[in-house]
Order: sequence, then C-alpha cells, then structure tokens
Amino acid sequence: MDERRITRHWGRLVVRLTVAVVVANGAAYAQTADEHAAHHPASAASQLPDTLSSDTIPANGGPSGGMSKGGMSEGGMSMGGMSMGGMSMGGMSMGGMKPGCQGDACGQDSRITTQLYPQLMALPDLPPERRAGVEHVAHQRMSEGIRELASLSQEVSAAVARSDYATLQEASERMRVAWGNFDSGLSAYRALTEGQAPRGVALNWFRQQMNLTDPLSTVPVNGARGLSGFHYATMGLLLAFALLAGWLYVARTRRTNAILTALRTGTTPAPDAGATSMTATPPAGPDSGAVLAHPPAPTTGSWAGALRVARVFQETPDVKTFRFAPVEGIGALQFTFEPGQFLTVSAPAGEKRVKRSYSISSSPCCHGWCELTIKHAQGGVVSGHFHEQVKQGDIIDVSGPYGHFTFRGIEADSVVFLGGGVGITPLMSAIRYLTDQSWNGRIDLVYACRDLDNVIFREELSQLAARHPNLHVTIVLSHEKSEAWNGARGYINAELLGKVPDIRSRRIHLCGPLVMMDAVRTELGKLGIDPASVHSELFLAPPKPATPASAAAPQDAATAVECCFSRSAKTLPLAADQTVLEVAEAAGIPVESACRQGFCGICKVKLLSGQVTMEVSDGLTALDKSSGMILACQAKASVDISVDA
Repeated sequence: MDERRITRHWGRLVVRLTVAVVVANGAAYAQTADEHAAHHPASAASQLPDTLSSDTIPANGGPSGGMSKGGMSEGGMSMGGMSMGGMSMGGMSMGGMKPGCQGDACGQDSRITTQLYPQLMALPDLPPERRAGVEHVAHQRMSEGIRELASLSQEVSAAVARSDYATLQEASERMRVAWGNFDSGLSAYRALTEGQAPRGVALNWFRQQMNLTDPLSTVPVNGARGLSGFHYATMGLLLAFALLAGWLYVARTRRTNAILTALRTGTTPAPDAGATSMTATPPAGPDSGAVLAHPPAPTTGSWAGALRVARVFQETPDVKTFRFAPVEGIGALQFTFEPGQFLTVSAPAGEKRVKRSYSISSSPCCHGWCELTIKHAQGGVVSGHFHEQVKQGDIIDVSGPYGHFTFRGIEADSVVFLGGGVGITPLMSAIRYLTDQSWNGRIDLVYACRDLDNVIFREELSQLAARHPNLHVTIVLSHEKSEAWNGARGYINAELLGKVPDIRSRRIHLCGPLVMMDAVRTELGKLGIDPASVHSELFLAPPKPATPASAAAPQDAATAVECCFSRSAKTLPLAADQTVLEVAEAAGIPVESACRQGFCGICKVKLLSGQVTMEVSDGLTALDKSSGMILACQAKASVDISVDA
C-alpha cells in the first residue's frame, strides 16, 4: 500500500473514531443526566433531550432564561461530559472546575463560557418552533457577550491608569470568556438561520476544532497512484523534451570535437549522420580535384622570442636556408604557422638592431623546426649578416608569424603558383605542405629564374613532381646558355601561361620581384584574367636609404607637407611619395618596424591630427583603427599631420 492510500486509510479511521467518541459521550451524558435528576428532582424535566424550552434555559446559571435541555447549562453547552469552551472531557475540566455543583451549574467551568453548537450534535433535526428557541438563546449570548466586553473595557482603562497588572490579567481572562460567549452565540445563530442541520453544524465545528479533514474529499483518486491522465501526459512531454535536449547536447559536443580534431590533425571531419548531399561525390584520384587535406588551426596571434640556428643549407651561390629550432634543442616550436606566412628576424647594425622579414619556406607539418630561405641582396644589412656571420648554434631574435599570402588546401580544389627568383619561398612552403598531406588537387608551378644555377630547390622540386602526379612543375630560364637545357626559355608570358589547364578559372598565387610581378599581370590580362583577382605578395628588396629632410630637392620641399613627431619634438617635411617610417628613420626617430608591407603591425603609431592614406592596413585591428592607429610603413599624407612618436 503506497503512502497516499495509507494516509487516506488512517484519515477515515480517525474520523470514524471521532464520531464514535462523540456518540459514546452522548450516551454518557444521558446517564449523567439521570443521576443528576436523582439529586435535583426540580430540574429532572430539563434533562430530556427531546424537549427544549427557552424558559427553562438559564442565561447565566439562573432559574430562567437559560437552556439545560440536552446538556445545555450555565455559560455554554457540554457534549456528553465534554465542555469545548473549557475543554472538559468526561467530567474532567482542563480549565479549572469548581468543586461541587448546584443545579444546572454542575460539571461546568465557571471561568470559560463554552460554545453552543457542540450540543447540537446530540439533537435531532429541529422543527421551526424549536429552532426559534435556540436562535433566541444564541441571540441572548451575543448580547451578554457584547455587554460584558463593554464593561470590561472600562475596567481595563482604569487598571491601565493605575498600572494594576493583576487586574489587567484577570480582565483579560474575563474578556476571553466574554468573547467566547459572543462567538458561540454568533456561530450557532448564523448556522441555524441559514437552514443547516444541527448535527451537520456540530460535526463541521468538531472537524474544524480538531483540524480533521476527510481524506476522501481532499485527495481524489484519479488513475494509478492517485494521478490523473493530465499529470501523466504532462510528465511524458517533459520527459520527451529532456531526452531531446540531451541528444542535441551530445550531438553538438561530438560534432565540435570532430571539427577540433580535424583542425589539429588536418583530416576531413566526417559529416553528420543525418546530413544529405544534393551533389554526387566523385571518386578520389590523382587528378580528381578532391580536397583531402586540411591545414592546422589558423594562427591566432604572433609570437616573439629566441630560436636557435639548427642547420644552414647552401641552396644556390647567393641563397641559404636557415633552419630554426627551440633554444633547448628538443620539442616543438612555441608557435604554429600557415604555408605562405613570414617571420621577422633581428640583426645588429652598428649600435642599432635592424629587423627584416623573410618568408617561411618549410612545411607547417614540421612542428619541431621552421626554415627561412634568404638571398644575399647587394648592400643588404640583414641578409649580409646572415650569410656572413650567422652559423649553426647561434641564437636569433624572431617574431611572427605574419601574413595572409597563404594557401591551405581548402580555399580551392586546384591552384596555380607563379614565382620568380627567391619569391619561390612562400610558394615552396605551400607545395611542401600540400604534398606532405597528399592533397589530391592539381598543383601547377611556373617558376622563372635567370639560369640553372639560380633555380632554388631544383632537385627537391624534381623529386616531388616524380612522387606526386598532381604536381606539375614548369621552369623557365631567361639567361641559360647551356644547350643541354631543353625546357622553356625567356620569361613568363601569355603563351606559356595559356598551356596551364583551365588557368582562367583557377586560383592563382603570384610572388617575386616587383618588375617580374608587373610583367606577369600584364600577360595574365592578355588571357582575359582580371589582375585584381590574382593573389600576390610583393617580394621587396631592402629599402633604399631615406634622404634626410634637409637634403630634399627644392621641388620636393615646395610640395612637401609637415609631419610632427610629438614625443620626439621634431617637425620634418614629408614628401608625397614618402612614408612616415622613411622620414622617421632618416631623422633617427625610433619607430619599430619589421615587414614594411603593412602586415605585421609592429610599426603602428597613433595619428594625433591630420589624415593619411595607406595601401595596406592588414596589420591593424578594428580596435586599432577606431583608436586612430596607423602603419608608419604605409602612411602617406597630403596635409600636415602629427603622430605620437
């Protein structure tokens, strides 16, 4: 038997026991009435429960005006020996009964007036004339209670004035008795005037006083375990919703983990089980164009620190590759990079240190090291230092990676790389990465060099093309004199580019010296390819020494505007074709710089007044732009400006 049924069972049992007690007390009251009649013959007639006369019911224990029939006596009513005003059960008074008894006052509590309606339990349904008698008695009790309360209020006021606390306490008890007298009359009067049955009135009062309720009426049984169909339907809907929410959470977590794993390992994340595709997937093959490799997680920021030169390789007479590893010699690099990005290195130049940027030529798959391929440019301070001074074991200050000239294998299903000279370095990083990942898209490399001795990575490119059928390498030499060379000669032109399959619809990356890049764009235009759609990175030669402002030509001074460096307290002329960085370097004003292409953001300074134009502003974040930051290596002006430097 469950908890609710046990509660209902015991509730019904308590009600039945209560009714039995009331009936038993009624029988005991009848016996007590007979004994009382033997001692008081004069009042024997008043103990009969089937007669009720208002002239025999004393209001306050007197010979008339009250009611003693059926157990009604002085100050209230007792039910079978149970006085509810003083709570006397079976003749035992809890309110302090007077010793001895006289007349109708026998067995009554002289201090507490009981309620009328408990006596109604012993009475049958009354005819109208008998109801009127009870109503008259109830009305008298109400009147007496009001008069007593009014009288006591005066006594209380006087006691308060005298600070007579004993009298106040006694008056308080008498007021409680008077209020009970009034309340009993009011309750009985209202119940009878509303037509309620006397037994029902008494039973309702008894339940209220004993805090009893009928469990059958308060806990309805509706279906199994006392619950209705509505409850079960609601719980079912809530359970279904909880299961659906749990399934969605698990599915989302598994999908997120799959994407993160794909970004870390370069594998293709599996599609959702429920996803459908509207296009057929062609079988993977060497030339199918299917993208099977993905890059590592994109670089989220730059790093700065020291690296150790682990190896130095001589690629051509004026090109060396420097492999950098952690200073400790083991473990992975402290940063990740994407194919095509560059690093900035620092080298001493007299009392200063000069920074230059060089493209990474190694594959991002090599986590323990990276390589920079550097050409010894004539007059180059940093390139000369690396070729002449740097050796294995040296510690170099490095920052990065930077740049957006990247191809990671997911931007397109095929790619065309066009390179010239040492501009092959960022393209080589992408080629190495794609072949390391066994990428199935078609790769075409058209590489222009002066002669065979200056072809960087010549042997490696030949080996990669032999091992990967989707890699196609075309080398064109402009000054090769050997008759043994049977490849393309001259420069990259429209005729040579036209032999690349579907070049008009494919992704193109271009990198090399400025003259070479301008010429190739012209040739691409002849094929109907918009030069603006070609992805390129300018391979800058070392910047020319800036002409001091004092040595500027007269015509330049006439057209120049002024640039005020507020922190250095210097104001210098700024020609139309000069950048803020060039003027700062010529005047010895310290402005940090690295890539000089607008990518790394190291040279950013705050523009205090005026306006500037910048060809490239990739090194600035949205916050930098909203804060008035500019790139000194790109900023040019046609009006007077002021910068914080």
